[in-house]
Amino acid sequence: MKVFLFYIVLAYIALSVQATLFEGIKPDFILVIVCSYSLKYGRTNGVAYGALAGLLIDTVNGFLIGPNIIAKSVAAFFVKTLRKNLYQWNIFINTLAICIFSVINVVVVYICLDFFSEVKFINRSIVISVKEVIYTVVASLVLYPVFNPAKETKGI
Repeated sequence: MKVFLFYIVLAYIALSVQATLFEGIKPDFILVIVCSYSLKYGRTNGVAYGALAGLLIDTVNGFLIGPNIIAKSVAAFFVKTLRKNLYQWNIFINTLAICIFSVINVVVVYICLDFFSEVKFINRSIVISVKEVIYTVVASLVLYPVFNPAKETKGI
């Protein structure tokens, strides 16, 4: 429980850093933390953490509650599934996984906002989404030594 609370506080700090240091397009630090948490502590704990971290993002945005909850929970669920099906987890596979889950995150959020709100992204440039994915991948490369999944020994 102490680890879970530590990661919730870490999500608050990551969201604060993300909001204060970056303008416009921002890397998704919380997605990187959710994936790392799911790798270390299992699928069920990862999905719970992803849902709480997504709720944090949705409440801070103050617009629609749900898109980030779904997106972060899906990422946490599938990153552990991907890890179990791979023999070796390294920085290349980690980066590729973060890239894939970042794209899925953007798509899920856009679909939810499109269906459940008045926000339409039909005229939004795809360059913005591509830059967000690239920034998130760079953030995962920078944070990889901090959240090194090679230290994981449980659940493999």
